[in-house]
Amino acid sequence: MNKKLREFLTSTIFIKDIKCLFCGKELDKDSRYCVCDECLLSLPFLDTKVCKKCGEPIKSQARYCMRCKNHVDRGFDKARAVFLYAGKIKDVIINLKYFGNKYYAEYLSNFLFDLYQKENFSADVVIPAPISKKSFKTRGFNQAELLCDSFAKNGIEVNCTCVQKVLETQNQVKLDFKDRQTNLIGAFKVVDKNAVKNKNVLIVDDIFTTGATVCEIAGVLKKAGAKNVDVLTLCHQMPDGVTN
Repeated sequence: MNKKLREFLTSTIFIKDIKCLFCGKELDKDSRYCVCDECLLSLPFLDTKVCKKCGEPIKSQARYCMRCKNHVDRGFDKARAVFLYAGKIKDVIINLKYFGNKYYAEYLSNFLFDLYQKENFSADVVIPAPISKKSFKTRGFNQAELLCDSFAKNGIEVNCTCVQKVLETQNQVKLDFKDRQTNLIGAFKVVDKNAVKNKNVLIVDDIFTTGATVCEIAGVLKKAGAKNVDVLTLCHQMPDGVTN
């Protein structure tokens, strides 16, 4: 068998829908998440008490995390995440973003849509967090767009073009909280205001760390006339040095 044909068959037929995304174990039954029972139980679901605003885990009796309590302008109305950014889910996101395993997103998107329903979100339009042209050229895709798959399948409008990242910015990973908040100022632009005016908008992204990215996007959406802007991410990362 031709080598390229064998690689194609392996990536598109023999792996997809058969092996667990997290451990590679052969699945003996259908799973809309493509996850074995053992891995599903081990995933770091964010099912504990969280900040009513940003969705950050809270250990105290407070209703809000310290940042939201101190009135840091978040831009969005409410944010929630499916998992903590740790363990097996962290590895899978890295494999999706940096190693081109795009088919992962089809299944990960089901986790997002399930939380969307559980949290009673109501969106007129879903907007994936945009990436810069340079990042898109390097990666070949926007993982946030792929994570919107289940929303489109369930009849919710997904608009991948009305918000664009118009500035190249420094990688957020290398910055502290303060610098993250200023690094993205002016980086996003709503190019089609009619797509969001007077609408309930849901921003979808892979990871919520300090929230700088989604805050900036939410801000430009509100200025463009969006009625309500919520955020749904696959994971929430606890920022270094933050305790509740």
